[in-house]
Amino acid sequence: MRILKISLGVIFALILAITGFFTYQFWPRTVETFADLDATIPAMSGPSPIRLSAFSTGFNESPEAVIYSGGNLFKAHQSVYSGFVIEHPDATILLEGGIGENIAAEHAENFNLFEQQLFAYTKTSTAKERLDAAGYDSSKIDKILLTHLHWDHAAVIPDFDGVPILTSQTELEFARAEAKAHFSIFEEHLTRDGTNWQPFELTDIAFGPFDKSLDLFGDQSFVIVPLEGHTTGSVGAFITTSTGKRFFFIGDSSWSLAGVKNANPKIPLVQSMVDNDKARTERTLALLHEIAKDNPDLNIVPTHDGPVVAQLAQFPAFE
Repeated sequence: MRILKISLGVIFALILAITGFFTYQFWPRTVETFADLDATIPAMSGPSPIRLSAFSTGFNESPEAVIYSGGNLFKAHQSVYSGFVIEHPDATILLEGGIGENIAAEHAENFNLFEQQLFAYTKTSTAKERLDAAGYDSSKIDKILLTHLHWDHAAVIPDFDGVPILTSQTELEFARAEAKAHFSIFEEHLTRDGTNWQPFELTDIAFGPFDKSLDLFGDQSFVIVPLEGHTTGSVGAFITTSTGKRFFFIGDSSWSLAGVKNANPKIPLVQSMVDNDKARTERTLALLHEIAKDNPDLNIVPTHDGPVVAQLAQFPAFE
């Protein structure tokens, strides 16, 4: 009888522990937002020459509640590994780029079996394969801009040998320092002989609520801003197209537009795994929340939000 009581006590304690864990992880949370911030993003003073096209290179599905706090535990959310072709008269930029041809070998080399299952994916076509299939000469890609250097962004690098890779100097230094210790960064993406790194520094010119920025073409059609937190040197990009539509590509500052609009961060377990600085990531999310409120015509695009990416013109179509 005593053994039975002890066994029931252990079972009850386990149930309480599991219940507590799931309650802590999935209890809806919001970040503290900014009370009196003017987050208006300035419009271009003239027309934009940019054309934009989106694609994805693979996807996975998980409960919405895993993607952002407050999401539906019983509703599937599709996350994609996306990229965007940005045509400007001065250069054609590949923004992000998704997973590359070597991704299976890279996963096997860098992940243990649990991590391989955790980050399992369905691969479709790589950026280069999509360009080639559409008869779009991949040599037209003048530069590749990566919001940060986690594996699911930097994985495009080996498919475009010699093409200049733009990322912030802060991000490149962060990734090189963390590569041996952090499972989200694959060291081989940083040490390849064929990679043409062209890191940039943001200027002290303010852009809307951001105190630093980089006007890539000097005409305000493509403006890079800091989005620290997910990684130390993460950036985002404001892009205005020739049709007048305005986009804000936010990398992995949030994995979901719903998370931005409702100020819902990632759940604690995910934050601890992928966000380098939890507090900073949440401050960035709070800023994104205000930007979404103050700029209703702005199309905010998290890199991995499948439904949002699907609303853009799909390559080879442009908008």
